[in-house]
Amino acid sequence: MWVQGLTIGSDEWPSAEFSSACARLYTILYNAVNSPHSVPHCLLGLHRDNSPAMPSPTPVALLSPARRTAPSKNLGLQIQQKLRERILHWHYPPGHHLGEQELCDELSASRIPVREALRALAEQGLVDKIPNRGCYVQQPDAERINHLYDFRLALELFVVDTLAPRGLPPELLARQRAFWGPLEHVAPREMIDGTALVEADEAFHLELAQTLGNPYIIDSLKDTNDRLRFMRLVVATTPNRVRTTAAEHLKILQALARKDGVKARQFLIQNLQHARNKVEAAIAKALTEAHHRQR
Repeated sequence: MWVQGLTIGSDEWPSAEFSSACARLYTILYNAVNSPHSVPHCLLGLHRDNSPAMPSPTPVALLSPARRTAPSKNLGLQIQQKLRERILHWHYPPGHHLGEQELCDELSASRIPVREALRALAEQGLVDKIPNRGCYVQQPDAERINHLYDFRLALELFVVDTLAPRGLPPELLARQRAFWGPLEHVAPREMIDGTALVEADEAFHLELAQTLGNPYIIDSLKDTNDRLRFMRLVVATTPNRVRTTAAEHLKILQALARKDGVKARQFLIQNLQHARNKVEAAIAKALTEAHHRQR
């Protein structure tokens, strides 16, 4: 059994529904860049040391719940944020039954906000809602993860093979370079929002696919992203991870801009294989640490 939902500390990063929301998300991320030389504020959180962080125009929706400065007045959202953090930090392990009454007693809340929170977590892919049985923390396995990454690689290789002979639209190339360029030099002490980074990465790959205009490829990639997203959240978001991801994306862009299909394939395979390896290593480490905590 694989354990997911736990953020694992690491200083290395061998890197790697989204429906129209993905396009809107990318617009938000891109517009958050103040200049070609600034790091997108949507990925920045608090500094690691005790010095005050600079004010950030980050949209609240792009901040992880733990980093939002103002508590939500909506009880259902507060419960959702609390349950999400407990799942991601393995307080509730995969397969754990999230009974409504037990959560009501634990959180001193009524059934309605708890039910709203569980529904939202199911939509986010953190919880499996089984008819007549209730809600359980999602429980993926190694074989499923590898099958999903194999399928994603096949889809995206077709995308770059098709794009390479024609190159990239100039506006797409400029927009992606403006976003990922500054992230290649993110400061070592920056606290990066892991969810925002995963969403930005998904948006990058999806926009390349959208350039083909094939709705079946686009829908398949969106579905694959949805299935992989929670598993990718187990990987710690460090500045090194951000820099590596940005560098790999920029290499893919450069190869496509030069219409070099061989290099584009090489860099894409490297990017996705790094992402797969990191997920596997993080989940294995989570399993080991969780086992020790339960002893």
